Amino acid sequence: MRLCSIELINFRNYDRLRLDVPGGTHVFYGANAQGKTNLLEAIYLCTCARSHRTGRDEELVKHGCDFYRVSIHFITDRGLRESVALEYKLASSRGSKPTRTIYYNDLEVSRLSDMMGLFHAIIFAPEDLQIVKGGPSERRRFLDVLISRTDRGYFRRLQDFWRVIGQRNRLLKNLKARGVLNVNDTIDRISDCRTVFDQENGDLSTEEMIFPDPRAQLDIWDEQLASIVSEILKKRLEITEKLSEYASLSLRHLTSSQEQLDIHYKGISGLDKDMSRETIEQLYLERLRRSRDDEIFRGSTSSGPHRDDLLFTLNGVDARLYSSQGQQRSIVLSLKIAELMLLTKTTGETPILLLDDVMSELDHSRRTRLMEVIQEHQVFLTCTDTAQVFPTANLDVGDEESGDKDQQSKRSKSKRSKRVRWSDHVFYYEVFEGSVKPEGQRPAEN
Repeated sequence: MRLCSIELINFRNYDRLRLDVPGGTHVFYGANAQGKTNLLEAIYLCTCARSHRTGRDEELVKHGCDFYRVSIHFITDRGLRESVALEYKLASSRGSKPTRTIYYNDLEVSRLSDMMGLFHAIIFAPEDLQIVKGGPSERRRFLDVLISRTDRGYFRRLQDFWRVIGQRNRLLKNLKARGVLNVNDTIDRISDCRTVFDQENGDLSTEEMIFPDPRAQLDIWDEQLASIVSEILKKRLEITEKLSEYASLSLRHLTSSQEQLDIHYKGISGLDKDMSRETIEQLYLERLRRSRDDEIFRGSTSSGPHRDDLLFTLNGVDARLYSSQGQQRSIVLSLKIAELMLLTKTTGETPILLLDDVMSELDHSRRTRLMEVIQEHQVFLTCTDTAQVFPTANLDVGDEESGDKDQQSKRSKSKRSKRVRWSDHVFYYEVFEGSVKPEGQRPAEN
């Protein structure tokens, strides 16, 4: 997959920008707060209609304007020329709502799920460190976006999940407001109400509508929820297993170490990756029924995909708690490479890579090994100093993997050097106050 052009109107600090880009590597440099990250953000926005920095579209509209538009043209690995565009308009008057419109090949896309998987770009930005360091919601979002980009049905099931759990939570709050603490004892209380009502009015129909059987209502929502949740959890377990395998291999390649990275899915008690969807459905349904009284008291659903988490362990210990920031950064980079591998294998397309001020955070060895992995991709990267982008020395294969001085001495006599390039073409652009000045090609190495 190759990006051919990008056009921005009223996006962040850009008034108007039209940029045509060939294949290869594109380096955007300049001082901080000039618009480098905004450019990568706009490209990534076209993958899933969501910024990696904010969930609020109004923040993307240039100050003083009432809309933004982002559009890209790209070529797939099958040779198809396609386009994606997003347009967001602020509410025009009190009582009206903002609107967001998505276009694919100039035709309006009615559902967000239909946009997933059209254009593939992977971004690695400083914010991604929160995948390891942050709370469970960061890890769930990472996993859900990854799966949704390869499986539109999964994205639709997530939408179904939030709709059904919203209905169930409203029922739980309603029962709490009525003072219902034990659903299984509620039928007797409702019968008492009906008896009083019958004595006074001689009619039960209205009372039955006001006090319907809460147990029957919860049964209906529980069954719907369990069916949806089983599909979500089954897919999450499958992808987590693959993600763990690929990320572990990537970490070893990046660091030339034997550190063992594992990723575990943390869900309801008893959940196992080898379970069938039907078994997961029954397990979750039983969990809902056991926790009914507690959930009525809380007025919300306490377990499910919205509460689950990913656990990253490095050499058997929790990486969030016990790994250094350097180790956590390497884990996130390994996750991004694993994401790259998964998308490539699943979709058959080569994703575009967006690296936001990443190279300055990596040592020479990691930069070189990263280049080995992604040199065949179209790459867009930002930096403040172009000297930090490309390694300037050869990578001596094997020297860092052994502490044996005799072995290193032998290798030094006949070094096996591997000089890696990002691509045959590297293009530089100066970014200044929302404008981009192309400077043409430069050699990738000094």
